[in-house]
Amino acid sequence: MKYVKWISLVVFYLFIAVSGRGQISLKPASTGQSDDLQKFTEIQPSDSGYMIITYVDGNAENYAAWQLAGNMNAVKFSFPTYPHSPLTVVGAMIYVGNGSFPAGGNFLNQPFCISVYSNDGENGMPGTLIDSLTALANNYEWIRVTGLNALVTSDYYIVMTQLSNSPDCVPLGVDETLPKANRSYSRNMQVGNPWVLSPYQDFMINALISTNVGLEETLASSEVKICPNPANETVKLEFCTPMKTLTLINSAGQILLEENSANQPSIFINTSFYLSGVYYIRFDTASGDSFTRKLVVLH
Repeated sequence: MKYVKWISLVVFYLFIAVSGRGQISLKPASTGQSDDLQKFTEIQPSDSGYMIITYVDGNAENYAAWQLAGNMNAVKFSFPTYPHSPLTVVGAMIYVGNGSFPAGGNFLNQPFCISVYSNDGENGMPGTLIDSLTALANNYEWIRVTGLNALVTSDYYIVMTQLSNSPDCVPLGVDETLPKANRSYSRNMQVGNPWVLSPYQDFMINALISTNVGLEETLASSEVKICPNPANETVKLEFCTPMKTLTLINSAGQILLEENSANQPSIFINTSFYLSGVYYIRFDTASGDSFTRKLVVLH
């Protein structure tokens, strides 16, 4: 039996080597379905200033990863009735297991990217990038990533992008216990495929929601209007409060633009030559206050 097991593993990885760019898993995807229409989401209190939203039971029956870096897996989160709008996604939790998968690899200290996307893509798939950050897998089991500041007002996706090739890549646990939420999606970026419902249900990705409920951004939104956001060629900043200066900063913290906005009711910024991505605008008011708003450039 021992030799049969090893022969099976060799055949499996030969198949993966030939098929190349797809996903690998500890075992075939479970196709079991359920007609149970119960509400899956759970909101768990946390002592760290945020709540945990989850669709899984915390136990992994399978694991999945991509052969090549750059490909994505995601979970769709419904906008809950509580807390009330708006919500700020401050991070995520992903379950990576004990290091036994992918076989023969070591994912410790390997990078991965966590992003929040709106559901305004084709057919409700991930569309506008709201915020993202890169993290390292510094431990086994659950990895907690914080530092996001994604304001959401409708359904949204938390996306994990694999940043290293198999077998030294960060995997995702799969909760195959019935009933399934069927909220897991995958996208093979290497071959240009669109988002599809994943054969692996359910990816173990949890959302971390701020208990401050986006208060800072809500107050900021009453002082300045940014339109359109996301921006393509030009963005208009309309001031409801007298401003002194504004500063455009990229996600790396570099200052790209500084403008004197004193005595101006509005300002236009040419965004055509900025790369698609997330930017931040720091506003300094005439009264000495300051706040920051997020700007997404999408070409």
